Parts: sequence; structure tokens; C-alpha cells
Amino acid sequence: MPIEQIAPTARSFVRSLNVLLKYSRLYGLEHARSAAQFDATWTELQQALRTAGDTGLLLGTSGSQLLLDGEPLESTHAERSFADLLNTSGVASICFNPKVHRGEFAKLVSVFMDTGSKAASLSDRLEQHFGKNNLSGIRVNEIRFVAEDSAFGEARVAAQLTAKTLGADAGHIQDWFRDPAKLIQLIAVAEGAREGTGGGHAGGDGHAGGTASGAASPAPLEEADMQGILHLLAQFGEAAQEKTVSQLDPAAWQQRVGILPQNAQVTLRQALAAVASKTPSAQMDESMLLRVAEDLAIRFALDRFRRGEVRVNAVRQLLDRMGSELDTLRKLLKSREEKMAGAGMAVESHADVLDRQFWAAVPDSGKRAVLTSSEAWCIPPRNVQQYVEELLGRGESDAAADILLRYAACVRNRDAEARKKAAIGLGQLAELYSRAASQRLQEAIRQIGQQMAAEQDAELKTLLGAAFVRLSQESALRRYYRPMQQALDSLADLEETREAWAQSLRPRTGIESRIPEFVEEALTAEALPDGLQGVLMRLPQSAGEQLAVRLARSARRSERENIVELAKAVGGPCVIHLRQLLKTEPPPKAVAVVGLLSRLDPTALEDLLLPRLREDGLAFQDAAVRQLSIAGAPERGPLLMNILELFDNRVMPLALDEIGMCGDPETAPKLVRLAEGEILPEAPGYLRVKAIEALGRMHAPDAAEHLRRFVAARKAFSWAYPEEIRTAAAQALMKLDPQWIEAFLPRAGLDAQAMSISPLEPLPDRDIVRHRRYRRIHLSRNVPAVLTWARGKYSSAISVLSLEGGLLSGDIPLAVGTEATLKIPAGFRSINMRTVVRFVRSHQAGFETVGMELQDRVKLRRLLASLGEPPALGARSSLSSPGD
Repeated sequence: MPIEQIAPTARSFVRSLNVLLKYSRLYGLEHARSAAQFDATWTELQQALRTAGDTGLLLGTSGSQLLLDGEPLESTHAERSFADLLNTSGVASICFNPKVHRGEFAKLVSVFMDTGSKAASLSDRLEQHFGKNNLSGIRVNEIRFVAEDSAFGEARVAAQLTAKTLGADAGHIQDWFRDPAKLIQLIAVAEGAREGTGGGHAGGDGHAGGTASGAASPAPLEEADMQGILHLLAQFGEAAQEKTVSQLDPAAWQQRVGILPQNAQVTLRQALAAVASKTPSAQMDESMLLRVAEDLAIRFALDRFRRGEVRVNAVRQLLDRMGSELDTLRKLLKSREEKMAGAGMAVESHADVLDRQFWAAVPDSGKRAVLTSSEAWCIPPRNVQQYVEELLGRGESDAAADILLRYAACVRNRDAEARKKAAIGLGQLAELYSRAASQRLQEAIRQIGQQMAAEQDAELKTLLGAAFVRLSQESALRRYYRPMQQALDSLADLEETREAWAQSLRPRTGIESRIPEFVEEALTAEALPDGLQGVLMRLPQSAGEQLAVRLARSARRSERENIVELAKAVGGPCVIHLRQLLKTEPPPKAVAVVGLLSRLDPTALEDLLLPRLREDGLAFQDAAVRQLSIAGAPERGPLLMNILELFDNRVMPLALDEIGMCGDPETAPKLVRLAEGEILPEAPGYLRVKAIEALGRMHAPDAAEHLRRFVAARKAFSWAYPEEIRTAAAQALMKLDPQWIEAFLPRAGLDAQAMSISPLEPLPDRDIVRHRRYRRIHLSRNVPAVLTWARGKYSSAISVLSLEGGLLSGDIPLAVGTEATLKIPAGFRSINMRTVVRFVRSHQAGFETVGMELQDRVKLRRLLASLGEPPALGARSSLSSPGD
């Protein structure tokens, strides 16, 4: 399902969920306001899931940004606070499946609501009810380097039972536990008892102090020994925090310490001594105990790695096994952190702190080894990003790119958990891929695409789709065309087996929506960017439509030809789509492809145009002729001549001008017949003039005899043809038979000054699309004019004028395309012409003449000749529009 369809309902659900969580914390779920908000949120969730289809809805986080199926949502303070809450709890995303029911949703809200519980942190409660072993319709995904082990119930119970046996002086006992020096003495006593020396070591500080400062390092620990140390520290932490302590039996604690092997006791005592020596006033509270425990665990893992007893990619499993012993201390600390977070204080998750500490302690060679292995997925994305950026800072871009490629390959891992974490990580690292590994981005997208086609798990499909979309979006944003090709190829492969899913992903990638930008880049670049042609070939429909629109806006011939060549490179599917558009789409969209189709398939164009010209009226006909003019196809002259009789009389003048500018001699015989009145005998004389001017523009020699007759033929007491026809024929003969016309002009009775206002020919050396058809005269004075149209009249003034149109001054209250009658005062009788408004801008409007009586055209010629001298050939004026 396209994200544009999912987003409105899903975003509404996210906002409502945020409000519901606040209400439930303030009032409880039983309150009327909370209940009403719950019903509204549940309804919106159901709507969002119905819109999303069987892939469900994935609500995730990236920093303080909420993500919906991998795409960022609008970031307000409310959304940022919700994202921070999830991040603090170690929650990467929450997946709502279509099978979720109301009771599960209520349970999710109650878990978020229970912020005061000491029994478990928010992440623990979420894991308990909605973790990876849960089969409900809601799934919580956590990102942790050291996984919390839910099997630690026995250790917690043992610690609680021990705490209940402590003595009556709770405050004294807590002070005793918080003093590292006294803890060192306790360990020393245990060591002495183990060696048979009784309390000899307990009675003085020298033994403890000597061990801390100068004793040899203990023998290497086994994993069981380290777990015993961590277990003992966890019991210390629970005993120190317990508020119901009644008594303490030091002998019992000495016995617990004594159970530890000798090297474990020495290791623990050295760690506590280091705390006492660095910070003499330190208190062994929950935070300090956890810090000591984590430091011991990290050093143990690193020592085993350095000795070669464990590989770097197995460190995570090692820390997982020790994580259960750290669980109690972490929970004690998190209960306080949650209270601080509830008070509005920003608290970083301690799991994140441990992760950073361990990763910072891993040597460079170890980091590189694990990140280039098949276990790279076990490294959190933030650590991957940190190391890759370090490599980039050192100039090792190839190594950084290889690491990112190896990480992407983890989505093909056989283990579902590995694929899940890799997919989540790829979504978070998308920007880094586009910035640091653009040359590997194509392969990363290919890996995800292959797994999408093979994946069966619904949740993983959602995660893979989100990662695929993010990487594709980054490719489109940064103009990496090869990765975009790969994304489109992967979607094409996916459509063969999962068509609906592929179609929902396609618009979300952002590639198709950027086709206009890609086309502009292709036209402005000195050379076609590598891979761009391949992207356009994979999107022939969108590319064809955009190229057709862009062709209609082109102003330069070189630009137009580049567009045509690009369209030809896209290939046959583009042409097929353009033909289908012209055949089936509504007139505005259909006519937009006429120009480009005239260059790609002119034969098919004529067959497709015939029914559209008959059915779609004046606006379609006018736009089609202008499209053909801009496209400049060599075949446009015969094409227009063949369909000329289908045009409205108001469009024929424009078509005849274009036939003449085309210069194809094949059209000359039919133009002669039109000028003679054999074709369209009922057509206005204005069209006969246009046909004669077209014959002159194309220098048709066979038309000279007919033109001489138009000029010289007489009847009893006057000339046989109207003055305007004779003038147009004389101007054409100046190009076809200049000797004859120069000899005849003295007795022709034609106004020599009016003869200077003649049609223009195309200029092959000009890099423009549309050539001027008549010279435009900047009038020596503004000429008043009155516009009359269906809704009224408007008085204006003309500053620029020609035989084809002009420029009106003032705020013209007409829209582009409006037909109006224009009257220009000229003696006893005004000059009347039928016009169409072609453009409107600030205090100006351009109009084009589409018809007038021959006598009016004679008067217009004389007015132009009397009011201004024509500028030099090829000069431009303010009337010029782009492409003229």
C-alpha cells in the first residue's frame, strides 16, 4: 500500500496514542477521558491496519525522530518526547499486526502506564508481554548489545531471601554496604578463612592495601568464576537498597565470598580497591556497583579475546551469558532512572552506556574483524556508524564501504534474529550508506531485494521493506543512478511473486516522483550522468510523460533535440505508452504528448489524431498545432495538410502558418487549391491569404503562375481579387519570381509602404524553437483598443502590434485562452479582428489574431506602416514569448 494512503490514518493513530498514554498516566484507564481517548485510538489503529494491508504497521525511532514504516513523521515536541521514551527504554520499534485485538492493545497501554512499578522496568515489562517469543498481534523490538536474560529469576529470589535475613539496624547495614573499604575487609576475612588464618587478615588493612597496590595479577578467570563475582555484586546491590533490613550476619557474607575461587576473590578485591584509591569518598550505591560489575565483565571479555580463547564475533554471546548476573543491578538502577524520566529529566539507558564502554575498549583490529564477518549484524548500528566514520576520517573509504556492504549482506543470514537486526540497522544507517558507501549501495539494495523475494515472516517483510525504502530514498536524494536501477530491478523481480507488496513499495522509494528532476539534470549536464538512462528505461511511462511535458516548454532547438534523443533512448515502451495516452486519456493529458509523439512515431500519430480532432473541439486542436510547431518534426507539414479540413476556422490560420514554416514542397499543390478556393470554398478569405503566404515561405516554384494571376487578373473596372490577396501574392512572388513582380508593381496599384509588412521566413541558424511569423512593430504611440468578450468589454491600449497579434497594456481581466473581439479605431470604420489571449502577466497581455475580414487586414497593414518602422530582421521585442 503506498505510504501516501497509509500515512494520514497512521499518523493520526500515533498522535492519538501519545495522548492516550498521557491521559492514562494522569487519570488511569478507568477515567472517562482516558476511556474515550482509548476508543478513539483503537478505532484509528484499526483503520490504519486496514489501510496498510497484511504487512501491518511498524512504528519505530531514529534518535528523537518517530518513523512510520521507515519514513519520518512530522516532529513536534510531543512526537520527540514519545521517541525519547522509547529510546530510553531500549525499544527500537513496535509492530502492530492485523491480528491485534483490543485486549492486547489495552495491555500495551497499561504497561506504559505502570511507571511506578519496582518489579520491572518498562523495557522488561514490554519484553515480558510483547517480546520475541510472543505470538500476539503486537511485537516490541529491542536493540541491545548485551541482551537481558529473563531466566534470572532464581538469582533475584535468592538475593531477596538473603536481604530479609539482615539485622535490625537497616541504616547501619546500608552504610556498611556502601563503604568500599569495609567490603574489601570482608573479602580479606574470607580469604584468610579460606587459608586457615582466621581473622588475622581481617584485623589489619595492610593485606588489603598491599593487594590493591602491589600484589601480582590474579590467575586468569574462568567464565563460571566471573559469573560468581557478578552474582555476588548483584546480591550486594539488592541488600544495600532493601528498606526492610532487620539485621546483618557478617559471617554469612564472609561465607558467600569464601565460596568464590581465590583468583576471583583477588579480582573483586582489586576492583574495589581501585574504586577506593581513585575516589576515596565514593559510595558503593547501585550505580557504582553496576559500574564495577560492567567493568569486570568487559575486561574479562577483552582478556579472553586477547588470549585467543574467544573470537570477537562471539563476545556478544559471552556478554549475553554474563548479562543475567548484571540484570539485578541494572534493574535497581533503572527503577531510579524511570522515576527521573517521569519527572522530566533526560536519562540515558544504562544498556547504551555498557555498549559504548565495551565497543570503545575493543581494539581496532577486533572491530574490523567482527564488522567484516558474517556476525556483523550483532553490532548495534550506532557502533557501526562510529567506526565507519572513524575510517572515513582516516581516509580509508574502501574499508568503510566494505564494512557497510558486509553488514547489508546480513539480511541474507539464515537466522531470523540476525535478519531482523540487520534490517533494522540498515534503516538507521541509510544516510551513512549514501554518504560513505555510494559505490556499494547498489549491492546493498540488491541483497535486501533478494531477501524480500524469499522472506516468509510477515514482521521481517515489514522491516526489510522499510530498509529497502530508506536506501532507495537516499539513492534518489543524492542522484545515485546505479543503485536506483538496482532498486527498480528488485521491485520488478518482486512483482512477479508479490505484486501488491511491490506496488506499495514503488512510490515510497521516491524515485518515480523525482523523474522531473532527473530529466532536468540530464538536459543541463554536459554529459548524461552514468546510469540515468537506465533509470528512465525502467520507468518508461513516467519518463515519457515528463519528457513530453518538458518538450512543450523547451525554448531552444538544441534543448528540444536533447529531449527527443533522450526519449528515443528510453525505447519502445515509452512510445507505446505515449500512443496509449493519446488514444484514451482526457484531452488536456492526451494533447500534451502530441509533440513528442510526432518525433517518435509520426505515422501512428496521424491515425490517432483524426478521431480526437473530431471529438475534442477547439482547445484540443489549437494545443495540438502548437505542440507540432514546437516539436519541429520534419513530417509535420504533410501531417497538418492531411488533417487541415478537420480544424476549426480559428485554428486553420495557425496550422497554415506552420505548414509554410515547415517548407515541405509536398504540401504546395493542396495549398494552391486552397488559395484558389477549390478546397473549403466556404472558408473565409483570410485563410486564402494564409495559404498564399505559406506558398511564399516555402518557395514553391510551381505556384508562381497562380500567384501572378492573383496579382494581375482584372475584371471590367477593377482588379479580379481583393487587395489583401493581391498583396500577399505579390509578396510571395518577390521570392519566387522577383523580376516579373518588380516589373509589374508600378502598375499594380498596391501600396508600396504596406508591401513592406511582409511574412517572415524561418531562420535555420537561430537556436530557437518557434520562429516569428511576422515582424512586430513597436508603435510610435499607443493605439487605443476595445476588447469585447462574452462577459463584457474592456478598454486598453496596444503598444506592440503585428499581423499575427500584439501586446495590450493594463490589468487585463481575461484568462489565457479567452476568445475576444478586438476593435482598433481607424477612421470612419474600426479594425475588427478575432483574437485569443495567449498570455497574461503584470500589466500586460499578449493576444493572437485568429481571423479577420480582408478589408480589416488591409487597414491593419496600413496602420502598422504608418505608426512605426519595422525593426531589423531577427530583432526581438517585449511581445516575444519563450520559444519565439
